[in-house]
Amino acid sequence: MNEIILKATDKLKDHPKRLKHVEGVAETAVLLAKVHDVDVEKARIAGYWHDTSKYDEIEIQIKDLDQDTILKYQDYPVIYHALAAAKTLEKEFDIHDDDLLNAIRHHVWGRSHMSNLEKIIFIADSCEPNRGFEDSDMIFNMAIQDLDEAVCYCMKQSIDHVIAKGKTPSQEQMEAYQYYMEETRGKIKNTH
Repeated sequence: MNEIILKATDKLKDHPKRLKHVEGVAETAVLLAKVHDVDVEKARIAGYWHDTSKYDEIEIQIKDLDQDTILKYQDYPVIYHALAAAKTLEKEFDIHDDDLLNAIRHHVWGRSHMSNLEKIIFIADSCEPNRGFEDSDMIFNMAIQDLDEAVCYCMKQSIDHVIAKGKTPSQEQMEAYQYYMEETRGKIKNTH
């Protein structure tokens, strides 16, 4: 287990800000995993690994992806680092745990029907304290109470960010958000 985390930290050693971020995601994910009875070690590994391919050249990120996947995300290359990180973890450490790999694969904008581990990594990526986002504490507290509400909130933030950059959110991103809007509809909103 330590070897897996060491590999992630070593890969990001030249990017101290990103390394601090993945450490923050791992710590936040572990806290949320304990609250929601999710495997703590999986949360830790996914937290450390989610951004390990962030600084790889695009050619490196896509080298192990099939052509359909490459084409599917060609307009959204930000997804490649997530898919590449999961592939690398799978290949280098012979890890075939779909829940763990999916948490890494889907951390950028989430997806419909996420497992609790996937939700935790997605949320932790938005609310870990090193990011310095003003709503980090609020998101974390919301996630302690209700993962789906926190996912929905983070998805909305992500979509707003994409739009603010003058880009169009992907259909997949919008469908995931719609799904969690439905999941949280009618729940008492006591954390806003």
